[in-house]
Amino acid sequence: MSPAPRTKSSVWYKEQYDKVLVVVTLVALLGSALFLLVRIGEAQRALTRADWERLDVEYRQYDPLDVAELLPYVERLQSPFQIRRHDARMLVSDLRVVSVNPDVRTPIPYDAEVCPWTQYEQPKRGERDTTGDGIPDHWYVEYGLDPLDATLADRDLDGDGFTVREEYEAQTNPVDPDDHPSHAHKMRVRRVATRPFDLRFQGVQEISEDDHRYMLNVRGEDRSYFARMGDTVRGYTLVDFERRTREGPHGRSIDASVLTLERGDGRQVPLAIDTDVTIDDRVAELVFLVDGSTHRVNVGDTLTLMGNEFNVVDIGRNTVLIHDQSMDTEVTVQRETEADRAPAPEPTEATDFDTLFERMSAE
Repeated sequence: MSPAPRTKSSVWYKEQYDKVLVVVTLVALLGSALFLLVRIGEAQRALTRADWERLDVEYRQYDPLDVAELLPYVERLQSPFQIRRHDARMLVSDLRVVSVNPDVRTPIPYDAEVCPWTQYEQPKRGERDTTGDGIPDHWYVEYGLDPLDATLADRDLDGDGFTVREEYEAQTNPVDPDDHPSHAHKMRVRRVATRPFDLRFQGVQEISEDDHRYMLNVRGEDRSYFARMGDTVRGYTLVDFERRTREGPHGRSIDASVLTLERGDGRQVPLAIDTDVTIDDRVAELVFLVDGSTHRVNVGDTLTLMGNEFNVVDIGRNTVLIHDQSMDTEVTVQRETEADRAPAPEPTEATDFDTLFERMSAE
């Protein structure tokens, strides 16, 4: 009896047995490794939770820090004992200033009317300017300010946008935000440009007997205005209209009506229908020093800044005339300078008497 013939599958298994065994072994090892990694991760998380729970328990064992005993010392540090200038002369040195004598700048008592060393007459009490900032001492005292603080003149104490020096020059209250000079004084002219008059009268639309619209085109732009009498267009107000006609070729009647515009300064510009007007107009760019904002204005425009309205009365080559409606005053806005572009100085701490004395002695 002959043996049974071998099949192809049995032959393949015998030939690939070693390889199959290696693959199975590797799969088993890989599964074991993954299992170990999972277990190690769970163990680490468990240890972390245990550490946090232990720390939480340990921290809960401490009582909060009682700072009640330290509060009196903090208050004493914040409000140290001070001696008034005119009291206890044994403990506080006499306040002195530098003599105004240009030849001998000696320190003398603050209240001295005559230098005790050179007999040089000193300024009267109402004329004294201890810090030399151009503001007399009595003006500082009038508003409860320290006349010996050399930093006050360039600071804005009430937040109204004006320094103490500017408030002194305008004789307003430096510690009252509602009392200040006109904000027009905080405007500067950055540049003035001259442009041709660009409005052209095109015709009239009679919507009803009492409602007429006057069509104005802007030359060089695809823009038109349909304004009523009394409206303002690009700084010009419609003030009058006269219907005219003239005789054209072959006896035809041609519309020659005239629309009159008026600028804020009272200058009138008559516009004949379908006719260009060759006059020059000025536009100015203003910068508001309080917030650094810029504003492009024409004559007759109304500018609103910090709740106040200003009318542009006239524009010159380097200046702009502004009318402050709230104060009913006119202010000439000057050209911007390099000093206006520079950032304002940062407020500094008040100078004590010793530092002031040393600085004045050095001068």
